Amino acid sequence: MRTILTGLCGLMLSTGMASALELKEIGSARIGVGEGYAEMLRYQSATGMIIVTSSAKGQLSRIDISNPSHPLKAAPLDLEGGEVTAVAIHRDLVAASTPGKKAGDAGHIILFGKGSQRLATAETGPLPDNLAFSPDGRFVISANEGQPSKDYKTDPAGGFTILDLIDGPDKPRVRQVSLYGSQMPDGARIVKPGASFASDAEPEYVTVDSNSRTAYATLQENNALAVIDLPAATVTGLYGFGFKSISHQPHDMSDKDGGVNMRSWPVRLMYQPDAIQSYRVGGETYLVTANEGDSKDYDGFSEETRVAGLKLDPDAFPDAEILQKPENLGRMKTTTTLGDTDGDGDHDQIYGFGGRSFSIWTTTGKLLFDSGNAFEAIIAGRNPELFNADGRAGEKDNRSDDKGPEPEALVLGAIDGRHYAFIGMERNNAIFAYDITNPVSPQFAGYLMPDARHNSPEGLDFIPAAESPNGKPLLIAAFEVSGTVAVYELKP
Repeated sequence: MRTILTGLCGLMLSTGMASALELKEIGSARIGVGEGYAEMLRYQSATGMIIVTSSAKGQLSRIDISNPSHPLKAAPLDLEGGEVTAVAIHRDLVAASTPGKKAGDAGHIILFGKGSQRLATAETGPLPDNLAFSPDGRFVISANEGQPSKDYKTDPAGGFTILDLIDGPDKPRVRQVSLYGSQMPDGARIVKPGASFASDAEPEYVTVDSNSRTAYATLQENNALAVIDLPAATVTGLYGFGFKSISHQPHDMSDKDGGVNMRSWPVRLMYQPDAIQSYRVGGETYLVTANEGDSKDYDGFSEETRVAGLKLDPDAFPDAEILQKPENLGRMKTTTTLGDTDGDGDHDQIYGFGGRSFSIWTTTGKLLFDSGNAFEAIIAGRNPELFNADGRAGEKDNRSDDKGPEPEALVLGAIDGRHYAFIGMERNNAIFAYDITNPVSPQFAGYLMPDARHNSPEGLDFIPAAESPNGKPLLIAAFEVSGTVAVYELKP
């Protein structure tokens, strides 16, 4: 097994001493060869099983880690074929989400109980893409992405479905939560011209506060945060994440610049987080996001172009001819929907998809911390052969023009009284650990580049020592491209 120990320690915070972590693989299993076998996953301490979404098989795969050094595949939970998008766990209960067959069709949440018993099936809005239980187990909420059809003739509204299990998991009370009537907040965006915010919004990921009453969801393409009151089944707040300038923060924005070449550019990045998690410190709730980025790119409408294809304002960009060369910004993917600030037909600003970072926010969308270019810089120094590469099969630097390392997977956990965030890079495979005990001053705590058996971490989960089969804190990861699941032991 490969062991990598990295990190920074000895940095004094107001909340104590930051700890480095050792991330050591102690076991793994392969569900299938190729994509669609290992996507999202959750650990069920009641059974000692890892539950994994396996769309390629139309099921929830199960892996017994009662001995985490020797994971064993167990009988799956059958979903009767078709795609499965997410899984959530609360004690004996398992919830899985499945989409409809075409854009606009309702999806479903399926609830399983002890012994794999199917308890109930509830209808959701179009394309439920993520699920979460409230910590007390009363509520299940799905983020319904509502993606359009490829020709864009069908564009269902994004929203949320809430199951209230107060009468028992076999009798869920189902509430649909709409974004209709919602106005676009500052720092967010409507992508398709002429669309309403409700029809344009695409909820991606959802987390529930420790109070079990408030949920927070990312609207990824729209660069926004939604706040949902679970008992009332209403959206109570919408906040834009805003945009960050990288004019003083080096990034590599070209796949034609000869390799690792991190430079500052006159670009604003949309955070556009995928995963979101919440945690509580000092009586306050904070939100952590993995800022992957995403665009709307369909046959019927696409916002994507490259900087070389923009007409740049000569006053804002007097060096436009140089900037638009392929080895500079010319190859960078950008949007046609932002940047013409004065409405004269040319672009006064350049925007990129995704923050290439992780961030910590207040519950009203105020930015407290952003990791900046740390992911790219650390990978460039430690695994330059995989810098902004499209997985292990990709060439170094071939994703720099797009969204870089694409931080997507995210989970939080507490070890010895300290809070940690674990962030997985979809493209170049790395997993980072940060001590986030002080939300305004997180510290880099660990770094893992899994070996060649594992490719593209799609889902992560944390197992605290109190629930761990070996009594030690564990991190588990589902690797989308390789179809594998790995178990990592965490040692401060």
